Amino acid sequence: MFKLFRSKRPYEPLNYERRKYFEQNLLWLKQEFPDPDIKERKQLTPTPEDFPITWDGSEHSAHVALEIICAQMQIDTSKVTLEFYDNPESETNLGGIPIFLQSTADSTNAAGMYSQSWMGVYEIALDRDLLTRPEDLIGVMAHELCHGKLLGELGMEENDELLTDFGTVFYGLGIFNANAAFRFNQSSDRWGYRRTGYLSVEEWAYALALFAFIRYEDDPSWATHLSKTITGDFKKSLQYLLDHEDEIFQFDPNQI
Repeated sequence: MFKLFRSKRPYEPLNYERRKYFEQNLLWLKQEFPDPDIKERKQLTPTPEDFPITWDGSEHSAHVALEIICAQMQIDTSKVTLEFYDNPESETNLGGIPIFLQSTADSTNAAGMYSQSWMGVYEIALDRDLLTRPEDLIGVMAHELCHGKLLGELGMEENDELLTDFGTVFYGLGIFNANAAFRFNQSSDRWGYRRTGYLSVEEWAYALALFAFIRYEDDPSWATHLSKTITGDFKKSLQYLLDHEDEIFQFDPNQI
């Protein structure tokens, strides 16, 4: 009896164009925001050490988190307003099984919104439901504040949601957004998921691995805070970067 042998292709995270998108933007962010040096930038984690907050579902706890995130991102809190709105989950019935769905990235029912007043104030609005999910709240808040850095501080004319998501990695807050990229929920009578952000799980994994790579971290302690959903891809992506060190941050214009 013959055994079937299948050649195992080497692991390659994402495609060339998408990898270079993240690599180019990381170098660009380093250039635009050089202080502190990325190797010295603190990686915040979902721990009481980094967020010494009593999470009681109140708006006050969110405002305390805002102060911490603004300090991390070097944003003057006096230039930021924070409000909340109601954005109830939708529920769809398929074949008699109730499924609850939260808004996806391209939905009008966003988890967070950003605008800027004529006086230059960053106006952040968050779904009130986030008050019961602190880690997701931190991630969405960081994303909206990244709009402030890119659109407000740098004056970018076009909004780039992928770059804004990636900016949370650069500012040491990517763990929260990566973990929120896909969450599966199940109870006795229903199941569903929450999806937040604009990057896929694989893209978050590569982005975080790239952040570790440029900081010379081959086994970062902060990676233990990544969810099981993303941990495997993160480890494989980081190993890929270490194995192809000479190719990283090298760009072939014919392939981009």
